[in-house]
Amino acid sequence: MKILLVGPYPPPHGGVSVHVAGLRRRLEGAGIACRVANIDPRAPASGEYLSVRDARGLVAVLWRHARQGWLLHLHANGHNPKSWQMALVCGLAGRLGGGALLTLHSGMAPAYLRGAGFGRRLPARAAARMYHGIVAVNSEIRETLVSLGVEREKVEMLPAFLAPQGTDFALPAPLADKLAGRRPLLAVTLFFRPEYGFDVLVEALGRLRRRYPQLGCAVMGGGEQEPEAKALLKREGLEDAVVLLGDVPHETCLAVMARADVFVRPSRADGDAVSVREALALGTPVVASRVGARPDGVLLFEPGNARQLAGMLDAALQRRAGGSRPAAGGGDAAFARLLELYARVAGAEPARLAALPL
Repeated sequence: MKILLVGPYPPPHGGVSVHVAGLRRRLEGAGIACRVANIDPRAPASGEYLSVRDARGLVAVLWRHARQGWLLHLHANGHNPKSWQMALVCGLAGRLGGGALLTLHSGMAPAYLRGAGFGRRLPARAAARMYHGIVAVNSEIRETLVSLGVEREKVEMLPAFLAPQGTDFALPAPLADKLAGRRPLLAVTLFFRPEYGFDVLVEALGRLRRRYPQLGCAVMGGGEQEPEAKALLKREGLEDAVVLLGDVPHETCLAVMARADVFVRPSRADGDAVSVREALALGTPVVASRVGARPDGVLLFEPGNARQLAGMLDAALQRRAGGSRPAAGGGDAAFARLLELYARVAGAEPARLAALPL
């Protein structure tokens, strides 16, 4: 079996790119040939992946690997036209070669697919039907695909989660100094875009600091709207409490999460946040918005409700002070199931172009 993973690859470190990088490591560790086609046009040249700069480059990479019998696995958000255009091309190449699997990650995909009539639904349905298998990271994505006419048995619901390999991650000394004296410490991973709820987090922190004067919050991630985020912190007087760490390596992110008193996910939309499951696997309590798929053990609040978020954070911190902490762990059932899906797709009969179900 040979797998070509098609998707973003860090940096920057986001849920999908981290998953693709982690999946590559796990596949190679299992003795499976694996390459990555990095579809982020901003990505620098690297020996870790094949750089795809444009549509022509994507077609060339997909066609070459499909002809050589590689199974293509596309990781897409599913909430914009570009992702479905890539899905169509990748699915077609897979049909003519070694098969294709599609994973849809974004919690905004269902709303996108339900909106604006057939202009979105028909291309998505045509692309989805190309695939021998589809992974939806939550039930809403799966049911939306089924409503488009995709066969239910073709769509597997599976979190894009690979358990951290170990629990003791080293925190670089300069970063440890930055976070020293900030207790309790909250940890957050996000991009500075509206759907990630940074504004909700800031309002909740303002409420919470009245009770916890030494409160600290480590925010990992970046984005074009970071200057606006800094301005918001300044207006709310939280510059000393919130530490913006930028885009950090995944191991550093895990180290911060493991040392935090609570991990926070304030997003307005989610598929199945990898960071939430990672925090739980590290034994860190989690407070998250009630969107997408949330595993058992997470304290939930209504998205956009800063007052409720502050209350849930206070409850989690009180539990933590009392010694309560989720059990560290998290198996590799998702990876094992993914290997089964690869085997199923690789064993599927190739289809002639004329027989494709459009």
